[in-house]
Amino acid sequence: MRKIVTGMLALLLVLGLPWTAWGAANLSTEQKFEELRQNGIFTGFSDGSSRLYDSMSREQLAAVLYRLLELPAGRTVPSYNDVLKTRWSFSEVEAVARAGLMNGTKTRTFSPTSNVTVEQLAVILTRSYGLSGPSSTPVTGRVSPWARGAVGLALDRKLIPQLSDYTVDATRGLLVEAAYEIYAEMRVKPLFVRSVEQLTNQSVRIQLFQWADPGDKTIDKSRFVVKDVYGNTRNVLQATVAQDGMSIVLWTDRQLGGVLHTVTIDGATWSYMSAQEDTTKPGIVSQPVKVAHKTYELIFSEPVEQKSATNSANYQLSGGLRITSVKLSQDGRTVTFTTSDQADGKNYQLTVRNVKDLAGNVMDTRGDLYLTGSNDNTKPKVAEVKIDVTTALISVKFSEKIDPKHAALTGHYTIDKGLSVVQATLDGDGRTVVLKTTPQRDATFYTLTVSGIPDLAGNVMDASTNWRFGGVANPLEQAVLQSAAAINKNTVELTFNRALSDADVGGVKLGGMTDNGAAVSMSDWSAFVQRKPGSDRAVTIQYRTKSSANPDLFRSGHVYTAKVSGVSALNAAGGADTAVFAGTLVDNAVPFVTQAIVLDGKTVKVLFSEPVKNVSASAFQLREVDRRERGIDYVEQENPGKIVSEAILKLDDELRSNRHYELTFRANSVTDAAGWNGWKTKEGDKAFAVRFNT
Repeated sequence: MRKIVTGMLALLLVLGLPWTAWGAANLSTEQKFEELRQNGIFTGFSDGSSRLYDSMSREQLAAVLYRLLELPAGRTVPSYNDVLKTRWSFSEVEAVARAGLMNGTKTRTFSPTSNVTVEQLAVILTRSYGLSGPSSTPVTGRVSPWARGAVGLALDRKLIPQLSDYTVDATRGLLVEAAYEIYAEMRVKPLFVRSVEQLTNQSVRIQLFQWADPGDKTIDKSRFVVKDVYGNTRNVLQATVAQDGMSIVLWTDRQLGGVLHTVTIDGATWSYMSAQEDTTKPGIVSQPVKVAHKTYELIFSEPVEQKSATNSANYQLSGGLRITSVKLSQDGRTVTFTTSDQADGKNYQLTVRNVKDLAGNVMDTRGDLYLTGSNDNTKPKVAEVKIDVTTALISVKFSEKIDPKHAALTGHYTIDKGLSVVQATLDGDGRTVVLKTTPQRDATFYTLTVSGIPDLAGNVMDASTNWRFGGVANPLEQAVLQSAAAINKNTVELTFNRALSDADVGGVKLGGMTDNGAAVSMSDWSAFVQRKPGSDRAVTIQYRTKSSANPDLFRSGHVYTAKVSGVSALNAAGGADTAVFAGTLVDNAVPFVTQAIVLDGKTVKVLFSEPVKNVSASAFQLREVDRRERGIDYVEQENPGKIVSEAILKLDDELRSNRHYELTFRANSVTDAAGWNGWKTKEGDKAFAVRFNT
């Protein structure tokens, strides 16, 4: 069993640390405890506290190892006289004993309530990892001779901190830190590779099926092994996540040109043919991109030589502007330069020459690069933080417009008490960021810290702390407008992602209408809103004007936009509340009866083309074809003000079998749901009739 546990952990050591959106280094011990608690590895106390500063007992350690390593059950017969079947930790103690991770303190004695010292914890953890051999970290604190080697190995792996005395009792907080280190490594996800391709004779691109966080910059290079067909291993110097998050670039020793190579990734092997010797000149692939006050980036098509890339003489600016510093990124493709003081709004021309790639090819001179001067050196600040009590979304308003790219990176926003930001969306004003978090707790206040976000001029904010807000435990699901369509010349249909309440239907409206970009006055418009029949997520908005019940509002060939409002928790970020739809040739037809169905000898069901109201028995005339009229006694559940899609007619006499009947309809009675259009009673100069057979 111990071979299984240590073998699994040895594999994790090869795979390295997980590259998640925000790593363990960003979390407090309390936050790590909360995540481990939520995943069933730790348990809190009855009062809800974590007691991170309390000493840790041997049975508490056994329980954490049992859950963390998902150990199989141990013996069903007690191995220790002081840990019987009735004790809460029986299964956990037997499991760690069977795995060889913990032993008794003497024959048939486990001492479950005895405290664990730091050096004892180090021995148990290194035993769990299967670590052995000399350590690279010197042990300077007080430690027992039998534990010195294990303490050094535990320090190497950062399982315990540097201490002046390792013989003291270990705290629950120290166990949390060590357990989280193991937990994080056990969550390493294998890379799902789409393809492998050669970029240069020193770089390989690995295309991924899944997104990787570009904020992680690099991942553990030991996960990759590159060899040529002759068995020669090429050193992997660096593994870099691309900006789009969908690929990784490996930088290696120089590879032989035109030779079959393999790259092994998390145990899976891919083949590629290395490029022929490089004769391609490097080039600049974009205009200068401002990254900070007076600081810009230039991106080259391939890695370039350090000496020529950082020689300021190879960069010349017009208008007397000077280059004051030049740096080259680790991947060799991005040059960052800083200038002297600029003039606001002035355009400067940049000329770049003589930069070489790693094969010695010299670029062609580029003189078509430009940047616009700015003297803005004021850092942005957080002006306001508030939470929407219906959606639990947090709005962070800044003192000025901020960089959209950084605004959307969740790593810039941290919240205490284990709460995490899972999405950040910049609003259309360029100043307000809406944050979505993991589930919040009721009756709990949280503190938000915002840091590292630049404004549009590249000035990076100072960290802004102590922004408090109260948690919303059961937020209303956010409403998202999914589509808008003109179903006729004066009716629009809106569809949302969730069911709409009666209050939503009653409150929804369109405003700020434009027609092909030109503003449209809606002051003369009246609106009638109703649910779309058969759907709880869609509404129709029918309009009329003072002059017409069926105005020609949404015309074919035109594009219309309008803001949607009145729906609870409507997502408005980035213009998501804007309805865009095209006009149509379809007129708003008046309602009519589409079908009559005999249910029994004295009952007929009538179906309408759309929801109608003012339905009554007097609105219908029934007769046998070419014979006398038949009386309609009443309409079932008759309510003239009710909007219906069908009606049940109750007759005062039996219908005769095998006969032809027809319904005709009286004018000035039934209308559409809005009450603006009467129903169809004529077809040309004849009465409109619906026939049915018995």
